[in-house]
Amino acid sequence: MVSLANTNRATGIIAPSIGGSLKRKQPDTFDADKFSLSQIKRRRVTFDPDIDVHILPDVNEKSLELVGEEVRRALEKHATNDNGGYDQIRELFTLKPTDADAPLTRLLQKYVIALANNVPLLDHKCSGLVHAIIDCRWIARNEQFVSSYRHLLRSLLSVQPGFTSSVYTMLVDMFMELPSPAIRQQDDPNIQRSQLQARVHDCLRFLLRHNPLTSTYLPSIFLATFPFPTDTTKAHVQYIKNILKVSEYCPELKGQILSLVMDKLVKIDSQIQVDMEELEDDIEDQLVEGVAKDMDDEEEEDVSDYESVSSEESIHGEERRLKELKESVAKLDAIMDLLFSHYDSIFAQGDLFETDDVFEILLSQFASIILKTYRSRHTQFLLFHFSQISPALTERFAGCCSHLAFNNRIPHMERVAAAAYLASFIARGAHVSRSVVRDVFDLLCHHLEILRMTQESSCKAPDVRRYGTYYAIAQALLYTFCFRWRDLIVTDDDDVVTDEEIVYHEGDFLWYSDIKDILRRNIFSKLNPLKICAPTIVAQFARMAHHLRFLYVFPLIETNKRIRLAKSLGTGYMDGVAARETALTMKKGEEAFLLDAYFPFDPYVLPRSKRWLEKDYVQWKPIPGMEPVGGNEEEEEEEEEEEEEDDDDEEEEEEENGDHESDSERDGSEDGDDGEEEVDIDDGTDASF
Repeated sequence: MVSLANTNRATGIIAPSIGGSLKRKQPDTFDADKFSLSQIKRRRVTFDPDIDVHILPDVNEKSLELVGEEVRRALEKHATNDNGGYDQIRELFTLKPTDADAPLTRLLQKYVIALANNVPLLDHKCSGLVHAIIDCRWIARNEQFVSSYRHLLRSLLSVQPGFTSSVYTMLVDMFMELPSPAIRQQDDPNIQRSQLQARVHDCLRFLLRHNPLTSTYLPSIFLATFPFPTDTTKAHVQYIKNILKVSEYCPELKGQILSLVMDKLVKIDSQIQVDMEELEDDIEDQLVEGVAKDMDDEEEEDVSDYESVSSEESIHGEERRLKELKESVAKLDAIMDLLFSHYDSIFAQGDLFETDDVFEILLSQFASIILKTYRSRHTQFLLFHFSQISPALTERFAGCCSHLAFNNRIPHMERVAAAAYLASFIARGAHVSRSVVRDVFDLLCHHLEILRMTQESSCKAPDVRRYGTYYAIAQALLYTFCFRWRDLIVTDDDDVVTDEEIVYHEGDFLWYSDIKDILRRNIFSKLNPLKICAPTIVAQFARMAHHLRFLYVFPLIETNKRIRLAKSLGTGYMDGVAARETALTMKKGEEAFLLDAYFPFDPYVLPRSKRWLEKDYVQWKPIPGMEPVGGNEEEEEEEEEEEEEDDDDEEEEEEENGDHESDSERDGSEDGDDGEEEVDIDDGTDASF
C-alpha cells in the first residue's frame, strides 16, 4: 500500500501532470518498439481457438437446462401470484402449430420434458396451464414429441389424479373426429390419418397400463361422448369401432362397452319402428332399396354424410322426414354390420373361455336391454346368429328364453316377450336341431297345461289381462307348429318325413310325446286361446292342423266370431298389457284385446348386414298337397265385413234376449262350415319393418 504521506515516488509509476488525463498510461517498461500498432490491435480482438463459442440464432434454440430453469421459476412465482412467466408458457401450448409465432416442435418438446420434471408443482392452481397442455395439438407432431407428451400425461395422472377425466375426455373425443394431419409445424413430418388414430389408442393404452385404476373413468366418458342419434353414420361407425378396440386392450371394460353400444343401437332400432308405423308398405320397400343403392359404393356413402347436412335446409315436410328415416336405416345397417364383424372375429378364434365370456355378455344384454325394448326389430339378430354357431350355444339361448318366460319374478310383459322370442327362435333357426325343437315344444306344452289346470276354474271369458302368460305360450306353440311340424312327427326310422310320405300317408300321423292331446285340451278349454291369439297365426294353424289331421278347429273359430271381448271385459282390461299394445301399435276396436302378432325373428331386411344371416333362416314352405291360398282378396274382405255386421246384429239380439252361448257351442265338436281364412304367415319375401 502506498501511503499518501510518502514523498518518495514509486518506481515505474508516472505521476499525472497538472491538468492531465485519468487514462491509464503504458508503463515505462513496455517496449513499444517490439510491436507495431496493428499487431497490438489484433491481439485485442483475437479469441482463444480452444473455446467453443455458439451464438443463439433465435428463441427456438434454448437449451433443455435453460428451459427447465425457466419452467421451474415460472411455476414457483405463479404460486406467489407472479404470473408473467407462467402466462408465457401457457401461451406456447395454446398456439396452433400453423400460427406465425408458434414455437417449433423441438422447442415445445423441451417444455414438455421440463413440465414432466415439475409435475408436483402442477396443482389445481395451475389448471389453466394443465388444460392448455391437454388441449394442445400434439397428435400430428413428430414421434419424439409424442413420446415425451405421453410421459408427461402419465406423470400428471400419477401425481395429480384430479385431471384424469380431462385427459381421457380429450382422447375419447378424437374417437369420433380426428384433428387434421395438415395442422403441423414445419419441423414435423407428414403423417397419415390412420397413424393419428393409432397414436390415440397407443396413448390411452400407455396410460391405462401405468394407471390401471383410472379405467373406471372411461364408462361415463364413453356415455357422455357417444354420438347423438342425429349424428351421421360415419360418426357412429367411427366412434363404435374405436371403443370396441378399447375393449380389446382393456378387457375389464368389455362388458360395459358392449352393453353401451347395444343400448344405443336398440334405441335407434325402436325409433325407426315408431317412424315406420305411419308409412305404407311400398314406401318402406323404397327406403330399403334406396339404402341398398347408397351402400354399393363406400366412397359415395361417405360423401352422402356430408351432403345430407348441407342440403337439409332445402328439404321440408314429408320429403325431409323420409330422408331422415332413410339415413337412420342406413345408420342401423352399418352399425349392425360392424357388430356382426366384431363378434364374429371373437367367435372365429375358437377360444372357449373368450367365446363363453362374450356369449354370456350377449345373453345379459338380451335380458336387460333387448327384451325390455318394445318392438326391437333387428338388434336381436346378433343373438339369433351367434346362438346357432354350436348346439351348446343354441341350448343356452333357448334355456335363457325359457327361464325368462316362466319366471314369475319378472314383469308380465317381459315374460310374454320371452315366450315370443323362444318360439320365433325355434321356428326360424335353421341350425336349431330337431331334438331342441321337440324339447322346447314339449316344455311349452307342459307349462301351458299347468297354467290351464290352475286358471281354468276361475275363467269366465277369455281375458288377456288376467291370463296373458298363458296366451303368450299358446301363441308360441301355434307359431312354432306352423314352421317345425316336420320335427314333431314321429317316424319308425326317426328321420324327418319326406314330401312323398306326407302326400301318400294314410291315417293319422304319430306326434311327439303327448303334444296333440295337450293342445286339444287347451284349445277347447274355457280359456279359449284361439280367440285371443293373433288371427293370422290362428288361421294358418287351423289350415295346417286340418291338412295334417292334427286338429280340426274351424267350428271353434266360427263360434269365436260371435264373442265380443270389449263387451265382456269392460274398461278394466285397459290397465294391463293391452293398454300398452294399444298405445304403441294404435290398435282399434276388437284388435285392441288380442295378442299382437309379434315374433322378433321375422325376416331380416337390412341390405348390407343381412349377409350374415343367409344360412341361418328357415324359410316358409307350404305343406305338400295342401291347396294354396286363392280367391279374390277384395271380395274376401267385403264378405268378412258383411259377416262382421251380421255378427253384430246377432250379438245385439242375444243381449236383448239375455241369451248366452253354452260351453257345448264352443267345444268344437260339431260339424259345420270350416270358416277357413285364407291367410299365410309371412314367408320373408315381402317382409317389412
